[in-house]
Amino acid sequence: MKTVVAIPMKDPAESKTRFADALTATQREKMALTLFRRAQSFFSTQFPDFERLVVTPSPRIATEATACSAVALVEESTRGLNKAAQSAFIWAKTGGFDRLLIVPADIPIWLRSELDELLDDGRRFDVVVARAHDGGTNALLINLIRADRLEFCYGLDSARRHADAASAASLSSITRQWPFLGHDIDTVGDCLVLSQKLSSLTDAG
Repeated sequence: MKTVVAIPMKDPAESKTRFADALTATQREKMALTLFRRAQSFFSTQFPDFERLVVTPSPRIATEATACSAVALVEESTRGLNKAAQSAFIWAKTGGFDRLLIVPADIPIWLRSELDELLDDGRRFDVVVARAHDGGTNALLINLIRADRLEFCYGLDSARRHADAASAASLSSITRQWPFLGHDIDTVGDCLVLSQKLSSLTDAG
């Protein structure tokens, strides 16, 4: 299936503000860029047939995107994640894609096995919601052949709300949670939880 993976991304200078008490502005900017580049590298190597779309108001990120062979969809201003997702949906539908996968730029560990499971679920359901550890949405896979519309609900409890939105649009859905796809980096606490997960894997080995 013709697939596009969309990664909304703010300007790095405006990212990771909840780390302000722990990191300098320069460090937060570097973290945001590193995570963004890691996501681009993962999809370009593991899923080279996927188109990559970066939705951003940042000229700097647009340049980064095109440098790594992604398409940059530049917004006029920071309009929020739901508007960015809607822009990606319209772009993908207009471009004749069969599937749209929306993921954040701040997942530190990408596993091919987790994405393969998500994509496999997408063969049986119109919408696949990858639940974040805090109840948010860390991946949203949409069958564009079936979906003419979908209300994007990023924010508090968005995994549940995206499932409800799929139902409202008469689309079948499944909500799953994966250990690493479900863990983005927004706070210092997220780093500690991730460290514990990695330690448990090391101990188990």
